[in-house]
Amino acid sequence: MDSAGTLLRGWRKRALMTQEQLAEKAGLNVRTVRRLENGGLWQPRSRSVLLLAQALELDGAERELLAGEAGEPAVTTIVPRQLPAGLASLIGREDELAALTGDHHAGPAPVVAIDGMAGTGKTALAVHAAHRLAPGFPDGQLFVDLRGHARGRRPAEPGEALARMARALGVPGADVPEHLDDRAALYRSVLAGRRVLIVLDDALDEHQIHPLLPGGPGCRVIVTGRRRLSGLGDARGLPLDVLSPAAAVALFTGVAGWERVAGVPRDDLHEVVARCGWLPLAVRVAADRLRARPTWSVRHLLDRLAGDRLAALAAGRHDVAAALDASYDRLPSDLRRAYRLLGSHAGAEFGPSTAADLLGTGASQAERLLEHLLDAHLLREAAPGRYRFHDLVRDHASRTG
Repeated sequence: MDSAGTLLRGWRKRALMTQEQLAEKAGLNVRTVRRLENGGLWQPRSRSVLLLAQALELDGAERELLAGEAGEPAVTTIVPRQLPAGLASLIGREDELAALTGDHHAGPAPVVAIDGMAGTGKTALAVHAAHRLAPGFPDGQLFVDLRGHARGRRPAEPGEALARMARALGVPGADVPEHLDDRAALYRSVLAGRRVLIVLDDALDEHQIHPLLPGGPGCRVIVTGRRRLSGLGDARGLPLDVLSPAAAVALFTGVAGWERVAGVPRDDLHEVVARCGWLPLAVRVAADRLRARPTWSVRHLLDRLAGDRLAALAAGRHDVAAALDASYDRLPSDLRRAYRLLGSHAGAEFGPSTAADLLGTGASQAERLLEHLLDAHLLREAAPGRYRFHDLVRDHASRTG
């Protein structure tokens, strides 16, 4: 039987690659490839065998043969299918869904970053789009919760996320390097030549995302986050706003059930979703509460929403106030103070000079704070230099203050 070195040399020549080219594609040192082909006594680690098999595009039988000759267990290609269950339909997001599932993205590893305030349905959109895209990525789909705004849990470190993804792609846990840069290099090497869809959910910032991006073509990445992620190179931003009034009514009706809204005046339904700020999370919670309380009418729900809206918009694990708490908790102290003061005392619409007076700062410092709140989607820009809060965010800021 041919030795591992002879097999490796033959497969390399079949692939029309030099030793240098194979080493680069596999993410290995060229000396490693030379020693293996020369039949030295050096024993490759299973990680090296996996990377070589991946780079040479070996089939299952060839992988087992190489692993056996190298004295390693069989090297298998794992095809991860990690997407969580998605919604059966996504109301009011048809344009955004088309933008995500279209095939017109530029760049070596297309990246789309969905951003928006808490409760706009970023994860639901990303997962729905990923299920549609999945058939075009036969080498697998990865889903990683980066916990950027998970209450009571720290955001995931890039090294932690890389280790999880490497294991999901078939790298034995013992072969995952310790250093972040080495983990990122291994991850890129394993992905080389594969078509994998990667969903990075609830990102905190660009620093968390950068090491998790593939290095070459063939993969696609969908990122979700509450902050605008503007430092991701050629990534395309996809801001997600609240629903249109018509879409919000359609969502409310679909969740509550037609029988619960039969005969209800259209104006009442519009008033319900308006008091929810047309925010998908709030609309769903209100509809869930109506469906779960057979004695309630839409008019009774409206009365409850006329009082403490944030208290009324909580149902089980779906809680608008808790979602906004998570955004607030991730702010540095100067932004938390600005959020509280502006939400409690600024008018319906205001500019940097008003903010400066309320915050006791100069105009330039006030403008900097406003821009950071805007990037965190805790503030809205009504016009250049004019700011306002979403109604539910103002309620939250006032209560926090």
